[in-house]
Amino acid sequence: MTDSAPLILLIEDETDIRDAVATLLEMEGYRVAQCIHGADAWTWLRSHPRPGLVLLDLMMPVMDGQAFLMKLSQERMLEGVPIIVLSGSPFHPPGAVAYLRKPVAVDPLMEMVRRFLPPSGEGPEGPHTS
Repeated sequence: MTDSAPLILLIEDETDIRDAVATLLEMEGYRVAQCIHGADAWTWLRSHPRPGLVLLDLMMPVMDGQAFLMKLSQERMLEGVPIIVLSGSPFHPPGAVAYLRKPVAVDPLMEMVRRFLPPSGEGPEGPHTS
């Protein structure tokens, strides 16, 4: 995996799920930044490169997924970056391009990730630039 591999921001408070999803994505050629809740992700975003995709849990301590999405909208941060919600809750919040219900199976997760962020870094608009 290289620094030019697409970067995914994974925001999930459950360690087992976060580790499993990150490992799967890394095996598929993505770089993965892991955060444990929305406030952690907010801090990370202020000092790191813009991710190509965000995978967001809704039910988390400190700052949940809905509060994180609201703050992103208010601050106009990450406009144009697809956000996929992964949650046990059947709620598809505004600001998310897609929703996958937990427990998430590998194939639907990877299909959704590849739709919005191909591992080659090439999307519908052509190559991504960092």
